[in-house]
Amino acid sequence: MRSFSLVLLTTILMAGCGDTVADMKEAAAGINTKANEAASAISIDVHSIRATEIEFDNQTFTINDLFKTILRDVQWDYDDNSETSQLKITGTWQDNGLFATHSFTASQKELLKENGQVEVILSFKNDKMDESKTKVSMHMNGQTLVNEDGQEILHHFYKTYIP
Repeated sequence: MRSFSLVLLTTILMAGCGDTVADMKEAAAGINTKANEAASAISIDVHSIRATEIEFDNQTFTINDLFKTILRDVQWDYDDNSETSQLKITGTWQDNGLFATHSFTASQKELLKENGQVEVILSFKNDKMDESKTKVSMHMNGQTLVNEDGQEILHHFYKTYIP
């Protein structure tokens, strides 16, 4: 009788584990599906725009290289309307000389490393970047710390990137 009870208890426990394993497999499949959807959400256009080469100070690099190096946690959003296209790049600030003219204190820099969200908007016309229409901002805790536009701020990014 005792061995029957043990077998019955083991069977009940195993049946519960089977449901748990099935639930875990289903959850893993859902995560994989979402990851694939996110990867395919970046269109071919975004990939080709990110591969656009920039020549500056006798150096050549891509938009992708630039922003993946000078920002952390980079995200891309491309809006392609009929006349002008825009690439919006967002990422977290890095203490690499970016916005050095703003003279942030050491404590501000520590906060910016975690919470300083940089947004850059690049404009394209006929697949060519119009540097003069560049817009850059940095926000932290709902406050705008940097709000600049034009070719000069983009060239500052280039200089930050080039060693």
